[in-house]
Amino acid sequence: MSHIAPLNNHNGVAHDSEKGSVEMEEPTAHQPGIQLTAAQYERLFFQPGGGPRKGDLSNPRQFGNPTALALISYLLGLTPTACILMSWDGTAPTSLTAIMGAFYFAGGMGMTIAGVLEWVLGNTFPFVVFTTFGGFWLTLAVIFDPSKEVASAFTDGTSSPAFNHGLEFFFIAWAVLCILYFIAALRTNVVFAYVFLTFTLTFASLAAAYREAGLGNSHKAVIMLKTAGACGFANIIGGWYLAAGLIMAAVNMPFGLPVGDLTRFLNRRKVD
Repeated sequence: MSHIAPLNNHNGVAHDSEKGSVEMEEPTAHQPGIQLTAAQYERLFFQPGGGPRKGDLSNPRQFGNPTALALISYLLGLTPTACILMSWDGTAPTSLTAIMGAFYFAGGMGMTIAGVLEWVLGNTFPFVVFTTFGGFWLTLAVIFDPSKEVASAFTDGTSSPAFNHGLEFFFIAWAVLCILYFIAALRTNVVFAYVFLTFTLTFASLAAAYREAGLGNSHKAVIMLKTAGACGFANIIGGWYLAAGLIMAAVNMPFGLPVGDLTRFLNRRKVD
């Protein structure tokens, strides 16, 4: 676990256990020293192997935790999308047009901003995950935004085999990427790994749906879209659980939600 702040004794003496040095600090009433435990790190950050690694940048007295912003941003985009894909309450895939704003601003802008802030904190894995998913939501918004008229570039519009097969390979690429993220998440926590596993199934189902649409099998395409919605719903269960745990930890609730610490799983082998 990264060292966040030196422990202070009652005489204002700070002892740095990593450097073995003792320094005098000016005691303050409003900024007490903070020492995060491994469990608190594991709840607050999704950095493989523990929390942030940038020394003072990870000091919670100076910087907030952007991870919660990224999670909530993606949930505000995926939650209604999953419900629409499952055709709940009479919705249809065309109902996605009504939530294009969520794709642009919640999913796209929110996750991108959070990803950049993770980069500032030195958290490479969350930075890459959140910014790429921010790009995903923005890409999806452009593809399905009627004002962009992407489908009109094809003779048959959204029924065109070329359009649907193009989306097929787009979602295949995302399924492959989520497999990579799932493997990396095995160094964070169980719930985060679960999120990427269900993401993989979601994207694989979407790829299958657009493949069937490209082949003219509309009935099978609808079934696979509903399957993708069900996988997405399974995903957001884990996502909302993680978000709740992060918010509770951020306000220092006396209780927390266990997410299954994996920071010691698949440790790097030591070379003698």
